[in-house]
Amino acid sequence: MSFDVQAGETFGVIGESGSGKTTIGRALVSLLKPTAGTMLHDGQNLAALSANQLRKARRAYQIVFQDPSAALNPRQTILDSVCEPLEIQGGLSRIEREARAIEALGRVGIASEYARRYPHMLSGGQKQRVNIARVLTLRPRLIVCDEVVAALDVSIRGDVLNLFAELQRDFGLTYVFITHDLSVVAHVSDRVAVTYLGRFVELGPTEAINEAPLHPYTQALMSAEPVALPSHLRTTQRIVLEGEIPSPIDPPSGCRFRTRCRHAQAECASREPEWRELRPGHFVACHFAKS
Repeated sequence: MSFDVQAGETFGVIGESGSGKTTIGRALVSLLKPTAGTMLHDGQNLAALSANQLRKARRAYQIVFQDPSAALNPRQTILDSVCEPLEIQGGLSRIEREARAIEALGRVGIASEYARRYPHMLSGGQKQRVNIARVLTLRPRLIVCDEVVAALDVSIRGDVLNLFAELQRDFGLTYVFITHDLSVVAHVSDRVAVTYLGRFVELGPTEAINEAPLHPYTQALMSAEPVALPSHLRTTQRIVLEGEIPSPIDPPSGCRFRTRCRHAQAECASREPEWRELRPGHFVACHFAKS
């Protein structure tokens, strides 16, 4: 796949489990090294840097993980966890590190009296805010958000998403927002990429994809979104995908989605669909998609 993320935007990535979303996110922050191709940050290829150069460069590119509990060391206090990136970075005294950590915690809504507590003393939402604060201490430019609200109660998801919006406005951050939740993507993203089996099948402005998706897979995802209406009042019918997502080790020939697509024809098996721009900024990989 080939794509750009613009400075200051929120780039959403959606798809089923196993479609490659988390792999994309981990590669973007150099937790995984690409086996082929090139990944550039402001024109700089991080894979070509030495270990010392990479440590300095990657401070600007951080990630917030899905499970807020697993991301925190249960034996460290909240303050120690938030200070840890600054200790690795070096250059600051302990007093300066703690001051910046307390400032970051306050910015995400965690009062200073929580700093000496341990992770098990906090709720899931509070722990995710701590993880966000830990990332902020390095003052990054891009943050990969990997299913950051998936493990949280529905009642507090909105608060965390609004926090991300505030931080983006105040610090000029760029987000790559990875999720399987269509409502989350619609709420936070400027553009959305739809992934299937390691490939983008559609990419475009969030509003355009929400209102008129072009790819059969995207249409099926949209139809599965819960609607708070009785069945007889719903205007759209659920598109049910048959079967499971194929193995990425041995993907289908041609179009990878053809084994589950209701519109599949012989051409879909023999030829891989081209990546076409059918509307301004709206791309799709499907032989039969129409603008």
